[in-house]
Amino acid sequence: MKKYLFAGVALLALPLSSQAAGYSAAGCGFGSMLFEGQSGLGPHVMAATTNGFYGTQTFAMSSGTLGCDVNSPIVSQTALYIDSNIDQVAIDMSKGQGEALNALAAVLGVEKVDQPHFRQTMHDNFASIFSNTDVTSAQVTESVLSVMNDDAVLRKYIA
Repeated sequence: MKKYLFAGVALLALPLSSQAAGYSAAGCGFGSMLFEGQSGLGPHVMAATTNGFYGTQTFAMSSGTLGCDVNSPIVSQTALYIDSNIDQVAIDMSKGQGEALNALAAVLGVEKVDQPHFRQTMHDNFASIFSNTDVTSAQVTESVLSVMNDDAVLRKYIA
């Protein structure tokens, strides 16, 4: 019984601010706060599992605590990736190859067989995607999705 009481007190002692930043793939909730600042597949899986197993994500969303802000817009993984890697995506897209461009294809769910076409299409449309030096990650995301939507092969990857 003392273990449960201690766990309850420990949970209440956590900062319950809804002003925390977004938590990428794991979502918000106790698990995301527990593994905050860590990267890699392991911590993300553990954070998501903790959020799901203990039901803290649902509680946090309904109460506006544990880093959840239901008033903020839902952001796609594509937008998050581009926002975090915009410079490298621009460099790779200008060359038509590179790790950041390959990762963008993976985030978008482009199958291996279509990735060469994806890289070439992004390279061919680089000037319209990165139309100026002040382009925002939101504009880049919108342009990438638009280019894909206009392409017969890549259209199927647009949800």
